[in-house]
Amino acid sequence: MNRRKYRSTRSTTPAWVRTTMIILGIFFLFLAFVAIFRRQGPADVSSSVRSSDDIVAELIQDSAKVQGTSPRETPRGIPESTVLLSVSGGSASATAKRVFENNLFTHTILGQDLPLIDEGKFHYQAWLIRPYPFDFFDTSPLIHNADGSWGMIWVGSPGEAYDDFIEVLVTREPIGDFDENPSTDQILKGAF
Repeated sequence: MNRRKYRSTRSTTPAWVRTTMIILGIFFLFLAFVAIFRRQGPADVSSSVRSSDDIVAELIQDSAKVQGTSPRETPRGIPESTVLLSVSGGSASATAKRVFENNLFTHTILGQDLPLIDEGKFHYQAWLIRPYPFDFFDTSPLIHNADGSWGMIWVGSPGEAYDDFIEVLVTREPIGDFDENPSTDQILKGAF
């Protein structure tokens, strides 16, 4: 038997080169999958669940519709007024005014047709609200006038203009409620 010696013309690649090529191939496949999944964006979140960021963004949008995109300075010496409307859609309404004059900020409210309350247990409380950064404080309780209207006058600290506090809220609060937060029983709302 005649055996010929067969010699391959193909060169053999060292094992370390083959291993490196496989690792590089897997790495590039991984990068391709990452690029594809990044293009798709985040998965849809259920529309019934709202995040706190969504709620804050909605509040900022609502205040921007009323006020404009940038806060403005309260006109000095010129009264501003706005109408406060019933939150529940009733006939209650009020006119709120503010003026910064003689280094004092004065805020007044005169309301009509507010729902009857047991004045021994509840009172109407006015609040000024700054939408961004969010802050609020109570001003004065509304007083029931002889003609059936409700009103209040509040004077701020000397030199403080309260320019960013553009929203006005009137709530029904229990007498003796000493927390510093408005109740959920909102009656009137509006903005300058």
